[in-house]
Amino acid sequence: MSYKKRHLIGRIIVTVIMVAFGLLCIFPFIWMISTSFKNEVDVMEFPIRIIPKVWNFTNYHEVWFESNFPTYYLNSIKVTALTLLGDIILTTTAAYAFARLRFRGKEVIFSLYLATMMVPVQVMLLPKYIYFGELNLNNTHWALILPGIFSAFGVFLMRGFFESIPKEMSEAACIDGAGHFRTFLQVILPLAKPGITTEILFAFSWCWNDYINPLIFLNSDRLLTLTIGLQRFQESSSTHYALIMAGATVSLLPLIVVFLFAQRYFIESFANVGVKG
Repeated sequence: MSYKKRHLIGRIIVTVIMVAFGLLCIFPFIWMISTSFKNEVDVMEFPIRIIPKVWNFTNYHEVWFESNFPTYYLNSIKVTALTLLGDIILTTTAAYAFARLRFRGKEVIFSLYLATMMVPVQVMLLPKYIYFGELNLNNTHWALILPGIFSAFGVFLMRGFFESIPKEMSEAACIDGAGHFRTFLQVILPLAKPGITTEILFAFSWCWNDYINPLIFLNSDRLLTLTIGLQRFQESSSTHYALIMAGATVSLLPLIVVFLFAQRYFIESFANVGVKG
C-alpha cells in the first residue's frame, strides 16, 4: 500500500473518530432542546426520539409567562451588562499601562496581580461576605458586579494582545502629538478587536453562568439571577423535565447568540496567537 493511500485512510479514520466524539459531546445539548418541545409522557420514551412525536410549544409559554423567569432573566442581563462594561474599561486600560507605560516596579506589580489567580474563589467568599456586609452591599447586585469587573486573567490576555501590536505605531502617534489616552483609543483599541472580543466572550460566559456568588450574596427572590432562578424553577417543577429543559434552553440562548456573532473574532484571536508564537 502506497504512502498516499495509508495517509488517506489515516485521515478518514481520524475524521470519523472526531465526528463521533463531536456528536457524543453535542448529544446532551440536542436532547435538551428536543425534550423542551415534548409532552411530559414522551420525555422518557426509549429508544430516544430526537424529533418529537408531537410538538409542544406550551412549555416555553409556561416558562416565560407563568413563572419568575423574566425577572431572573432581566437580573442576569443587568448584572452581566454592567460587569462587562466595567471589565472592558478596567481590563483594557490596565493592560495598556502594563504593555506600553514605563514605571518602576511594573513587572513586580504585574506578577503580584497575576498571583491573585492562584487564590481559589471559595477562599474569598467569607472575607467578601463580611466586607460587603459592612458596606451594606449584601443582597444587592453590586455584590456581584464590583468583584466581577476586576479580572486578572483579562489583563493578562489583553496585555499580550497589546504587546503584539508594533510599538512603532504608538511612537508614530506620539510624534503626531497624540497622548497616551488618544493613542489608546484611536490606535491600540481598533487593532485589538479580536482580543477584546475574546475577553468579552470569556467575561460574558463567566458572569452569565456564575452560580456560587448569587447563591451566597443574594437572598431576595426578586434579585436572583438566572443560574439560581433555574434551580428554584427546577425545584418548583419537580419531575416536569420538559419544562425544566425549556427553561435551560432559554437560559442558554444568550450564550449561543453572543458566540455566533463573535466567533469570527474569537477564532482570529487564537490564529494571531499561533502566528505570534
